[in-house]
Amino acid sequence: MNRKTISVIAALALGSASPAAVAIAQSSPVAQQRSAAGPTVAASSVGIRASSASSASVQKPVAEPRLGAGRNIALMVVGGAALVIGAVIGGTAGVLVAIAGAAVGLYGLYYFVQ
Repeated sequence: MNRKTISVIAALALGSASPAAVAIAQSSPVAQQRSAAGPTVAASSVGIRASSASSASVQKPVAEPRLGAGRNIALMVVGGAALVIGAVIGGTAGVLVAIAGAAVGLYGLYYFVQ
């Protein structure tokens, strides 16, 4: 098949699915009966649902004091990465990067342990 034949077939296929034909197909009573029997949006969630009456009396849990450990972990990761990069660079510049990375990593470790 050449390009012209494929283009003609594609145009005919797109033309047969005109917006008017789609609107007629969507408004048929048979399609409405089928959609009423199927699953609904309200039934699509899984798990336990809180009732609206009890949600007003529920108190929010108190946040844990160690919940903010993300910043400290990030400092340790960045420090470790700087150590590795400093070892790859080598020379005086690599040593400086590695020392700075070690300092950042130890700072994060210190606050993580506390």
